[in-house]
Amino acid sequence: MNFFRQDLLARLRHKFLLAPAGYGRPLDQTVVDGEYRSGAWAHFGQLPELPRQSIIVGYVTQLYQNPAILDLGCGSGRLAQLFQPHPFRRYLGVDLSVEGIRLARELKLTRCEFTEGNFETWSPPEKFDVIMFSECIGYAHDPGALVARFLPSLAPGGMIVISHFRFGYWPAHWRRVEAQIKTFAATTIANERGQIWDIKLLRPTSSS
Repeated sequence: MNFFRQDLLARLRHKFLLAPAGYGRPLDQTVVDGEYRSGAWAHFGQLPELPRQSIIVGYVTQLYQNPAILDLGCGSGRLAQLFQPHPFRRYLGVDLSVEGIRLARELKLTRCEFTEGNFETWSPPEKFDVIMFSECIGYAHDPGALVARFLPSLAPGGMIVISHFRFGYWPAHWRRVEAQIKTFAATTIANERGQIWDIKLLRPTSSS
């Protein structure tokens, strides 16, 4: 009974205190694996998602000739697929889901590596020109703290790219992120279903 009471209190605390302040809700690995197996995340490879994904690819390829890219929350590797026609020297995708990483590896994409890891605790082995968070900062305990912990992994002149769906407390998520790093370019895009995303490019200030 105490367990259920504590769980209820934790849920209420998140709903009424943490979520409005911009904190996210981390996902359990087994839940995400089950969603990949059921096809719940297959929509990332479908046409309604392509406009915002194309914006990400376009931003990166416009600003960097041959970047090293870190894709956090890479899922089944959809963005890596879209980068294939473009020059890049390194692409590392990281995701909590064993099933998502399995699907990404099955794509057998050139110049791409995929590894299992929880972005709350996993640390990069090197520095990257571009670090991407595509539709995943809402699953971080603290989106701002998550982005901040990866700033030391940016190469000189590097940038953070975030794509975030407008759902729930999305403005509060952005406030936490932009307290840590500044936006220098942004696009808002909607598809035919009325779904809306913000795609932002962010760089550390000189004092970061």
